[in-house]
Amino acid sequence: MYYGRKKAIIIAIVVVVVVILLAIAGTLIVMYTDLFKSDKTLFWKYMCMGLENSKVQNTQLEDVEKLKLQSPYTVKGELTATSTEEQLNTALEKMKVNIEAQTDKTNNYTYTNAKLDYANATLFNLEYVNSDNIYALKSDEIVTVYLGVRNENLKVLLQKLGVTDTIGVPDTIIPINYAELLKLSDEEIEHITETYKDIIINNIPADSYSKQTEAIIEKDEVSYNTTSYRLDLTGTQISEIIVNVLNTLKTDSITLNMIATKAKALNMSEEFTTIEGINEMIDVLISELQKAEIADTSFVVYSYKGEKIATEILVRNMQKFTIYNGETSTKIVTEDLTNIEKDNVVIMDINYKATSTESNIGLKISTAKEEIISLNILNTGSAAQGRTQTIGILTITNEGKSIDLEYNQILEFVDEIENMQKLDSTNCAILNDYTQEQLSSLLEAVVNQINAVYTHKAQMLGLIPATEETVQEQVTQ
Repeated sequence: MYYGRKKAIIIAIVVVVVVILLAIAGTLIVMYTDLFKSDKTLFWKYMCMGLENSKVQNTQLEDVEKLKLQSPYTVKGELTATSTEEQLNTALEKMKVNIEAQTDKTNNYTYTNAKLDYANATLFNLEYVNSDNIYALKSDEIVTVYLGVRNENLKVLLQKLGVTDTIGVPDTIIPINYAELLKLSDEEIEHITETYKDIIINNIPADSYSKQTEAIIEKDEVSYNTTSYRLDLTGTQISEIIVNVLNTLKTDSITLNMIATKAKALNMSEEFTTIEGINEMIDVLISELQKAEIADTSFVVYSYKGEKIATEILVRNMQKFTIYNGETSTKIVTEDLTNIEKDNVVIMDINYKATSTESNIGLKISTAKEEIISLNILNTGSAAQGRTQTIGILTITNEGKSIDLEYNQILEFVDEIENMQKLDSTNCAILNDYTQEQLSSLLEAVVNQINAVYTHKAQMLGLIPATEETVQEQVTQ
């Protein structure tokens, strides 16, 4: 009796333990695997995967930009070019652009001197100065003083120059920090996400989602046996979703105020800088959307062992975009579906890496036949070191012939800028202060001198036939 009762208790305990373990395992499976999850849930899981880490933190350049706001700095740069076309390369090898600049943002000062050299002689020289709120240019061969604009009453100046439509033109242009302008706070991101995600997801029918196992996809010349999750939307559904989002935006004071604030920083017109103006623009947009024909579109995301391999966007019978994301790279393949017979594929490869003392970005755009554009930018150094070097190489190819542009720059932070030029009426013709008649005469004289200088330089380079006077000058030199 005792043995039998003991055995029954042991069996009961084992059963209870097994049930508990199964319950735990089931919970973990539901929480951390894709088993039992709906196609809708899994589509959005993989579609959004990686978005939270998509921003590459470049502390090197961020620190340099912050220091630029506080400390003066100098820049020395050189731009050179070569070509695979022999005749063009002969000319390009003799040419280079040298740039020297000084900037002190705390004192609203910038000076830049750009020289175009040809065969070790200066072919053209251009100077730029920003002193307080005056912005000016000078080239000694064209004018002996700076030609400048005071950053105020710009509408009046444009009217003097004959521009009749100045609606939307600000009286003063405010310098814009685009990096700061595009930033969103965590609170703003959370508000936008919470406000609009359900509007989008809840307006999509459940039967719009589907799943396919053993979907073969190739990435970096490796084939993956993936599971794909697909969302098919008609043009009407897309239009309805966007209209619902826009109608919600009209009552979303937080996002409306954020848009208006950023628009004011860009000196945009009232239709962007006031809530009333934005709402009027939204009404117009909704009206246009309801009339427009929007193509049916499908979104497909491919998963392999819990990771996203690729995302496809298919605009029905028109184009297909395939996006491959890596930790430090993005590849976008665009296919034109309207003409399968021709070379219809464009590939964009973006690679990037960043540390506290080095950052590098590479961009390549190519077709099945050739590489069209290649760009590589390498930054070394840091704000802490007080010095950075930037090397950028751009290659443009067309029908087998290419041009290489290389820019090499040294930026150094200094204690102060020496010999800063102060612009005033003694060294600068400030256009705002001229009458319409004076401006007309001045600009006519400047244009005539520019044409004369261009003709003279073109004759020296053999681009146009030289006159007797030009030939004599070359012999004298």
